Amino acid sequence: MMNKLIALILSATLAACAAVSDGQTIQVYKLDGARQCEGAGISVQEMQKELSGIRVYGAEKSALQDVMFPAVCGGGTGSINVYTIAKADVKQAQARGFALLPQNER
Repeated sequence: MMNKLIALILSATLAACAAVSDGQTIQVYKLDGARQCEGAGISVQEMQKELSGIRVYGAEKSALQDVMFPAVCGGGTGSINVYTIAKADVKQAQARGFALLPQNER
């Protein structure tokens, strides 16, 4: 049973990777709304709903680099949700408030 499960997971992963060739995807991000002293922001899965109609090839929680945030309760944290999508869908994602992930963040 476990071997079948592993085979199924590997097949799904390889099928997803085969759908887009190298250089055809890009990463976009959006601040997750987390505030200092107030806990976590919007989850990766919840925010991904904002990208409905756009195929997401990967998703992860990250943080902005080289950006400083003052240490104050209620202040921003720089916590972001990052999504890998097809380059062809970038304008749609930007219209929904997502931005291109800068090179230094990758």
